[in-house]
Amino acid sequence: MKTIEATQMENMELLLEIVNLKTKLHEIYKQVGPSSSEYINLSIKLNSLMHNYFEEKTETLVRI
Repeated sequence: MKTIEATQMENMELLLEIVNLKTKLHEIYKQVGPSSSEYINLSIKLNSLMHNYFEEKTETLVRI
């Protein structure tokens, strides 16, 4: 029961966006390396999304 509740509390849209962005970053890294502007911009976006995810997770845990 707790697993079902925990899954329902996850922001699946945010998690999918994070996974997709990580995959895209990996591909860009393999193609042009970490110094490209696209890689840097996506890396900053990923950092922001991860921050948002952890904030949401913390708020959820505090409410429990």
